[in-house]
Amino acid sequence: MKLAKFIFCTLGFAFVGGAVQAQKTNQSIDQVVAVVDTSLITKVELERRINVIERQFKATNRQLPPTAELRKQVLERLVSEQIQQNLAREQGIRVLDPELDRILISVAGQNKLTVAEFKSKVEKEGTSFNRYKEDLRKEVIAARLREREVDARVRVSEAEIDNYIAEKNRGKNTEAASGEVYLAQLVIGTASNASASDLASAREKAEAILKQALIEKDFLGFSKRIAITGSGIRSEDLGYRTLERLPHLLVDAVSGVPTNQVVSRLIQSGAGFHIIKVMDRKGLPVSANAEISVTQTQAKHILLKHRPSLTDQEAQRRLNGFKEQIKIKAADFSQLAKKYSEDGSAPNGGGLGWMSPGELVPEFEQAMNRLNINEVSEPVRTEFGWHLIQVVERREAKLSADKQRDYARAAIRDRKLDQAYEDWIRQIRDGATVEIRNLD
Repeated sequence: MKLAKFIFCTLGFAFVGGAVQAQKTNQSIDQVVAVVDTSLITKVELERRINVIERQFKATNRQLPPTAELRKQVLERLVSEQIQQNLAREQGIRVLDPELDRILISVAGQNKLTVAEFKSKVEKEGTSFNRYKEDLRKEVIAARLREREVDARVRVSEAEIDNYIAEKNRGKNTEAASGEVYLAQLVIGTASNASASDLASAREKAEAILKQALIEKDFLGFSKRIAITGSGIRSEDLGYRTLERLPHLLVDAVSGVPTNQVVSRLIQSGAGFHIIKVMDRKGLPVSANAEISVTQTQAKHILLKHRPSLTDQEAQRRLNGFKEQIKIKAADFSQLAKKYSEDGSAPNGGGLGWMSPGELVPEFEQAMNRLNINEVSEPVRTEFGWHLIQVVERREAKLSADKQRDYARAAIRDRKLDQAYEDWIRQIRDGATVEIRNLD
């Protein structure tokens, strides 16, 4: 804390007292544009983020918002990020270099590139690789802070699960019981302590966007054009979800709205104003004795466990070797799993049986869900080690009583998490000491 105060005082003197001398010596001194508690956001940081956004817009032939509005939106995003980094530092949440290197290997692998190839790609896009690494470190830290501050505090009671299953089996909502709705939305954000004039301004802005959205043929494309990082406008592609996995606010809003139609009115929540489009619906009404059905996946895997004698690079190299053998039909996946996998499934050729959503760790499940039947994944890193995955088959199956409770718990938790995160962001922003200076 003493060091932080010393740096602040020193920099503050340089910016104010040393300004005349700087002009005389033609030296460029960075300026502070915001003070977030005891941390500083500088003009260099702000300009760098703006430059990134400008390149993104130019690459996609999109029109940037007015300069003053863009600077304000980007700075607010930087403030929010800095508040989270400050909280993480206070709580001792860190990502050390060895762990960051492992994460980079995984990110590069997901892009089917080596780290060297991935570095070259990042630099060609105009970003310093060291800067990319630091930004990635901050993203991971922020994600872990959210897990601790938000995810870990969301609780689902047994009574909520009982009610969820009872509604399913009574068939009170036939669409929720057997069908799914595909939604996309734009959220024009508002602060929790917004004044009446701020809300009126946000509503006017949202109504203008809604008017345009009602005539746009490509809602997702339109959303991405106007939603930029730090703008206060979010574009969300929610995909297919049962109604139980959506906030009640959205469920009520889309009730009776046909497929491929934008809801004709603004929906207001604590987060702001929502513009919603029903992209698609699927599923048919079922009887009052409906049961929960999900898509199950039958998969195999080869696991190389984490250990000091096996580096991440070596684990990836070995698994890529196995994949190449399978590709040229020099070996069978099951044979390799029996011989080399370090998992209890090895005697079964790596077979995991039929797995329902939520039964596997997220990194494994996400990689598995991207695969077609018989396709083999790139090496995937989880807390258990490095995996090679093959999908054998998929099916629609009714869940047992125990599995229904697991599914219900996950569905209710998903619904609660989104709102809890938005509430938390507003709370930490309101609790921080933020001074905006030299924005122009």
